[in-house]
Order: sequence, then C-alpha cells, then structure tokens
Amino acid sequence: MKTHRPLFARVVISLLVAMLGGLLGGSSALADSSVAIAISGTVDGSPESVYVSGLAQVTSTLVKADATFNHPARVILSIDLHNVTGKGLRTGATYVTKGQDEVLRPLAPSDVVQVAFPFYPNTTIGFRSARSGLASFNLSFDVTTGNITGGTATVSTPSF
Repeated sequence: MKTHRPLFARVVISLLVAMLGGLLGGSSALADSSVAIAISGTVDGSPESVYVSGLAQVTSTLVKADATFNHPARVILSIDLHNVTGKGLRTGATYVTKGQDEVLRPLAPSDVVQVAFPFYPNTTIGFRSARSGLASFNLSFDVTTGNITGGTATVSTPSF
C-alpha cells in the first residue's frame, strides 16, 4: 500500500531546509589572512632542556560583529606549529611538534595569545615521552579587516 505525505508537510520541510541553509550558508566570517612567524625558545625539564625553533603559521579569520546577539567583532586564530622542531641541549636529539590549535579572540589592535603544544623525541616511540611547551604570540591586527599586520613569538616552559 502506498502512503503519501500531505503536500503541506513537504512544503514545511522544504522551507525549513531552505531557512537552515540560509542561516548556515550566510556566514559572517570573511577571508583569511595568514603569516609565518619565527618562533624560538627553550623548554626546561627532564630528561633535558630542549631548544625549540621554526616557523609558526598563524591564520586569522574575521568574524563580523553581530548586533542581534550583541557580539563584538572577533577573530578565529588558527596556530600551526608543524614546522617547528627542537634540539636537546644535552644529547643533541631531535624533537618534533605536532601542535595545532584554534582560538576565538576579541578583535583588538594587538593581542597576546598563549597556547600549549606537545613535543617529543623524533623516534618511533618518542610520542610516549611527550612533553609540553608554551608558545606565546604578540600579534597586531588591522581592526577593519581582521588581518594580522605583525607578530613575534617565543617558546617557554609552561608553569602548569
């Protein structure tokens, strides 16, 4: 036996899908800006202190102000530390990072952002002895576009 949904139900479902698509598709995020920032510093600890350096890729996406929900302009920052490596100060061992993080920050002319990241010896089982480093970024922004206009970064030992 065939059953037919009423026409009204199909119309309502179609309208709901169209409205949801409009809400999701009508994003308030704008184009990204991305910069490579030199980063370096020493993480102290056991079994040895590690000098970490490389290029951090920081991408900023502007999220426009939303008067409906009383949200000021913000930026989504994507911080990628895959091109950052370390060298053991006692053994000379190579350390790798796999850190990638995203944070939502209020848009301001300048901001200090800190993210913890893992690093470990570059061996097949090195991940078993992963440690944490702290990456600190001093960033400046164009407050109209949300683009990153400059930045510096350091690595240090986390205090947690």
